[in-house]
Amino acid sequence: MKYYFGICVFAMSLWFSGAQAQEDIIEREYFPNARAKNASIAAARYAEEGYYYTKFTTYISAVDSSRMFADTALFFVKRSLMLSDTALIHAPKSNYPARDFLNTGRGKLLSADTVIREYYPMSELRSHHVFGTEASLTLSNAVMDFFNASLLLKGEENAPESEEKRYKVLPFNDEVIRLEADESAYQAAANAYEKEIAEFEEIKQRYEAGIAKATAQKKRHALRERKRETELQIDQSTSRLRDATSRIEEIRQILDQKFLADVEGVEPPSEHVAQFETGENPEVIEMDEVIPDGLVYKIQLGYYPSDVQVSNFRGLYPISGETVNKSLVRIYAGVFFSYAEASKGNEYIRANAIANAFVVPFYNGSKVSVSKAVEVERRRGVK
Repeated sequence: MKYYFGICVFAMSLWFSGAQAQEDIIEREYFPNARAKNASIAAARYAEEGYYYTKFTTYISAVDSSRMFADTALFFVKRSLMLSDTALIHAPKSNYPARDFLNTGRGKLLSADTVIREYYPMSELRSHHVFGTEASLTLSNAVMDFFNASLLLKGEENAPESEEKRYKVLPFNDEVIRLEADESAYQAAANAYEKEIAEFEEIKQRYEAGIAKATAQKKRHALRERKRETELQIDQSTSRLRDATSRIEEIRQILDQKFLADVEGVEPPSEHVAQFETGENPEVIEMDEVIPDGLVYKIQLGYYPSDVQVSNFRGLYPISGETVNKSLVRIYAGVFFSYAEASKGNEYIRANAIANAFVVPFYNGSKVSVSKAVEVERRRGVK
């Protein structure tokens, strides 16, 4: 455990020395004329750092060490609070959804701050573990709130056309670091929305079953109202999933050459062969198929009505899909086992079929960022 503690202290010293040696990339202006969006994303990144340091307190075996990490977490929480205030100042008063996320995220920061300050003086290590866990969970929720707010915030009114040329402000090396951090965060947000939608769909089905069984009119009416509320929540989560997916697509296309460079020289696995053809006519869309273990890439074509016909996809093969909700599905083309193969297939699809297609990696059945996928591909191969 002393060895682990030494590693953590060394990591902290590297972070602080790096922060002093160069500008803080978390707070750089990387969207022109979008102060509220920038501050919201920066608030999320600081809250995320706070989350990691409170999480450290749940593993530490000495109270003094836990207090050191709590001190660091409080610094990040304070910076996140300042940036959430900045975002609220610049966020349009009419953008109620974004402001709600900013306010709820800020409230969670204050709650985490209170919890950390309460357990800091405690002498029992178990208390540090228990309350550190509570604080870390609260901060993780704050991270999601701030990223959700950033998805809803735009540039200021009357912004110049350069507002649409996103991610052009940072120097290239800093830009890559920023974009990879954003890609991972937006993928985590998308995964959370997918889980949320699935849970709401289950709740909706229970209400539908209750309505069918209820004999009293008053009870049926109450269940219908709850079902309507659930449907609104599904629509809201689906809209946010679309927004997060749009940002993922944008970031991954910008970083494509960087990802290709990361896996240059890495051989695809001999035991797997990519599946991607053009001019074929598949009979059906394979829906909700089990993704094999290991690293797998597909190309997302977009969101479509659940009754979409396979003939809409211009001879791409194979075509598979995932159910988002009862009326909406997500469609993919191909199955690949290396990023280089997937990128080549995506380039063809964007040029000849669907302009906003993008590569989606799965690792052991779960969607991950491409940053994570190419790391796996480089270090452990794609078995």
